[in-house]
Amino acid sequence: MRRLTQKEIMNYAFKNAVEREERFTAKYFYWSKMVKGKDLTAMFGDFAVASRSHVAKLKQEMNQHNIK
Repeated sequence: MRRLTQKEIMNYAFKNAVEREERFTAKYFYWSKMVKGKDLTAMFGDFAVASRSHVAKLKQEMNQHNIK
């Protein structure tokens, strides 16, 4: 069985991380619309913004490592 290269491992890890953060973003946005109360709405909205920021950082790193 062949071993994965560093590039293949990074490719898999970054793509998985982006997919996970995009799912979190969608969940947080959904929850922010479903909960009652300003505080919870704001909290989930902040979580969604943070997840979008994580996605942007991950994609920037992917570009630096030439991962498509």
